[in-house]
Amino acid sequence: MQFQISPSDAQVDQKVAIQISNLSPHQEATINAKTTDESGTIWISNATFQADEHGIINLTTQRPQKGTYTQTNAMGLFWSMQPLIEEKNKTFFATPTGQSLTIYFNVEAKDHSPIEVVHRRSFSSTHCSVTTIKDQRLQATSYHPIDNGPYPGIILLSGSSGASRNADAALLAAHGYYTLALSYFGPPPLPSSLQEIPLEYIQTAIQWLQASPQVRHDQIAIMGISKGAELALLAGTMFPEIKAVIGYAPSALVHQGLGATQEDASERSSWTYHGKPVPFLPFRPSLAFQGYVTKQQQVQEPIAFYTAYMDSLRNSQYLEQASIPVEKIQGSIVLLSGQDDQMWPSALFGEMIKERLDTHHHPYPYQHIIYPNAGHKLGYPYVPTTVSQARGNAYGGTPEGNAHANEDAWRRVLKFLQQTFGPTKFAYKASE
Repeated sequence: MQFQISPSDAQVDQKVAIQISNLSPHQEATINAKTTDESGTIWISNATFQADEHGIINLTTQRPQKGTYTQTNAMGLFWSMQPLIEEKNKTFFATPTGQSLTIYFNVEAKDHSPIEVVHRRSFSSTHCSVTTIKDQRLQATSYHPIDNGPYPGIILLSGSSGASRNADAALLAAHGYYTLALSYFGPPPLPSSLQEIPLEYIQTAIQWLQASPQVRHDQIAIMGISKGAELALLAGTMFPEIKAVIGYAPSALVHQGLGATQEDASERSSWTYHGKPVPFLPFRPSLAFQGYVTKQQQVQEPIAFYTAYMDSLRNSQYLEQASIPVEKIQGSIVLLSGQDDQMWPSALFGEMIKERLDTHHHPYPYQHIIYPNAGHKLGYPYVPTTVSQARGNAYGGTPEGNAHANEDAWRRVLKFLQQTFGPTKFAYKASE
């Protein structure tokens, strides 16, 4: 029996070919995969296949008989991984710093000795560099190709977790983009909560990129997920230097800030501009939702906020002033939403944005892609998607639906950037 995985070292968004050969015709073999994320959680997957008449199993063309995934998918063993020991508060595969992944494969078949193979996957490229930026003006990490460029610049924003998107930034840099993983609340001296964040902070990030000789000053994009997408869209309306906006699980409105304390539970905007709060939609969930939250907290289960945000939309007197005037964005826009988003109605928000752009005859290209079986947590492809659905998934989507969305969305984002800014000097095309 022989086991091959090619290439043995790959970028995270690169497909691999997995094949078992020298089996008896129609013989069964099981492949087990194991890795550890940055939080120390062990993740595993498995799939059992039947060889063809030539004694070959090819994961690109063959469907498993059983396992952690069930359809024909060359990368199924990667995205279908589940925690070895399920933890109540463990929802997603942890890659906060973008460290390389080491995946251990074990192949078992009757009358054959087991085979073990090690496969490594990287977010960063050996042709890229990383710089930590910490001063009173900016808290960020830049990922960029090591040569002089110049390259298009991307400001990368996290959602309400505040976690810096270093892994995504490293992967974008590997495709030839000077990427700034920007923190905008949390660590000092930034605001401690996601309330009244000055939009001028984004302007500072733009100026920082434009000051770098490695960045094309006229090719600046901004990319965010969830609350970060809300911020990206709003910033695009304020700063004409932004020529492309990418929004994962976006919002059509400015929402109330997050992180209010019991001592100060007043309603505040998420953002300010010139020292004044940006008009916002208050977060006023129904009594039914508040009862649901109490119940979920008692049993230590995750909370889905979709219903609460839908409740807030009933406050019609705030909708117009809180709507993001996306027609003012002087560049291209791509939005990516999961139809089963359980955190907020991003698919509805995306359609609201598209309708507004249509109404104002927005002169730049724009599109909104909705993924039917995907949830809130869209990202890069070929990593584990969510934990078991048995407890319910507050973010929404199925593992298969999220895996498809992550792969397709990433491909579309790279294509969108190339169409907007042209090909970069990097020849790397791992996701194709």
